[in-house]
Amino acid sequence: MEKGKSGKSILLQILNNFEIYIGTVLFIIIMFLLFLQVVSRFVFRHSFTWTEELAIALSVGMVYCGVSGAVTHRKHLRIDALLEAVPFKVKKALLIISDVIFIAFNFYASYLYLTIIKNLRMSATSLLRIPKRYLYAIIPIMLTVTSVRIVFDIMKLVKETPQTLGASKPVIDTDALEAEAKQIAAERAAKMNEPFKASDSPSIPAEKDREESK
Repeated sequence: MEKGKSGKSILLQILNNFEIYIGTVLFIIIMFLLFLQVVSRFVFRHSFTWTEELAIALSVGMVYCGVSGAVTHRKHLRIDALLEAVPFKVKKALLIISDVIFIAFNFYASYLYLTIIKNLRMSATSLLRIPKRYLYAIIPIMLTVTSVRIVFDIMKLVKETPQTLGASKPVIDTDALEAEAKQIAAERAAKMNEPFKASDSPSIPAEKDREESK
């Protein structure tokens, strides 16, 4: 039973973070291609021009994998000054509204890219001859995956309470940091106000004692 549970948990973790894993693999490949390009250019005096073209193509997939992965963990950049100033119910409503707008934008952008893909026909990249429609197809596919992630995030938001805020908590808890800073300052002030103990007072050198005794 434990093996079955662990297998299910691993599978769920992969499904919940597969965009991050794919984006990480793409990032490693891009770094390797760029490293190969630098070494070949400055060491062997020869340039592999196809590496740049492939790196650009992979970077598109990496970026949109990051978009979808950020939605899962609510790590997209947003100005949350207003969200932190309003009650939790209002905050939750604003987050749901922003998610709905995000979904609408994704479908509109996907529609535009599908129109572009139809017009590309048999166009391909100059060096590797990769059909451009396949490269452009990455964007609407990942935007659709992002929209699915947003739907699940809305379902999670509906059930959340202030005590189970979950991933919507800020990455940096400024209130906790401020409380910790005040505690450290209070402890330092208490140590500064403590009277000196006899053991803490500096000892008189032995030579000075001898001079006074004379």
